[in-house]
Amino acid sequence: MAVNALQSLLARPYPEQEAAGYAHTAAEIASQPAVWRRTLEVVRAALPGLAGFCAGAARLVLTGAGSSYYVGVSVVPLLRTVFPSVEAIPSTEILMDPESCFPRDDFILVSFARSGNSPEGNAVFALANQLRPGKVRHLVITCSRQGELSRLAESHGAGAFRLLLPEESNDKGLAMTASFTSMTIAGFSLAYLGSADGYAAVVDGLCKAAEVLLADGADLASAESRAGYARVFFLGTRPFLGGALEAHLKVQELSGGKVVAKVEDTLGFRHGPMAAADDRTLIVLFLSRDPYRRRYEQDLVNELADKRLGKKTILVCDSPQDIAAGEAEVLAYGPVPAVTDQVRAPLAALTGQLLGLFFSLVVGLRPDNPSPTGIISRVVQGVRIHPWDTRA
Repeated sequence: MAVNALQSLLARPYPEQEAAGYAHTAAEIASQPAVWRRTLEVVRAALPGLAGFCAGAARLVLTGAGSSYYVGVSVVPLLRTVFPSVEAIPSTEILMDPESCFPRDDFILVSFARSGNSPEGNAVFALANQLRPGKVRHLVITCSRQGELSRLAESHGAGAFRLLLPEESNDKGLAMTASFTSMTIAGFSLAYLGSADGYAAVVDGLCKAAEVLLADGADLASAESRAGYARVFFLGTRPFLGGALEAHLKVQELSGGKVVAKVEDTLGFRHGPMAAADDRTLIVLFLSRDPYRRRYEQDLVNELADKRLGKKTILVCDSPQDIAAGEAEVLAYGPVPAVTDQVRAPLAALTGQLLGLFFSLVVGLRPDNPSPTGIISRVVQGVRIHPWDTRA
């Protein structure tokens, strides 16, 4: 059996991986199907309690900072098929303007966090209690039992529910990889509170698709990382735009900003951003499986070709059926009935993780810590939390 580019990295002796600075990040990217299956076990065991906690809930506010906010963006489209009101708001925005962000009727604040030590996220937990007493309940989804957010939830009694994900989801590398996708998959469970089997089918389908994407995508990412790109555009439609957001962040973080990444919704790309697609630009378009959306996506594929925008276009999809790709390269992970558009975000994010990993190595950085000067860190530093101003 052929060894793909990611497996080749991981086949090297561990001291060599550590010396090259990718031991954690490469392994964490590769581990995701296994970690998702473990996440499924944890979530299934928690579903009865989670269903009871969410019973009667009409409004959810999903929050987190950076990648954790993108988790919220990723699960909103699916959850809106179940709950009357769902919105994702970054904890960084809530902290600056809590009065306009917190609803005035009853709501559940769903906080996503890898470490649970984000100063903004923890401050928002406290602010919600301060500004909306008796109106807010807390659902905390985190990868770390030892984090401050986990402690806050545990100490909040019946007003909070803590969903602790498997420890292996708590990435050791700087960039969030398995933590992002595992929290997203855990977030999807809120749409399946009464259907554990339906939820299991979704996760199983995502695992199968990811296994194909990891193998074929690793080789493609390795090759493209050496093509001299200065920027990458990730384009996707709303149901999986959160995954595209995360993909762009992975490229930018892991390359230390040496490759600039952008993200746009599929049709929004025409409204100005395509002006930046030059001959050193890679365009990654995530395709839906919905025939209606695919007609618009086909129009954009044609336009990119007609205008000769970008150096290369890659189409990421379950199947290239009904798409005339032209000169674009297709990265297909196979159709799985349970993997609808509403749950594709983890697969979009995984594509960006692979590109980011290989870009990082090509530009001479260490993916486990691609910011040697400390501009960014695993947990954001330097944030001072100020008391809420109670002026009228």
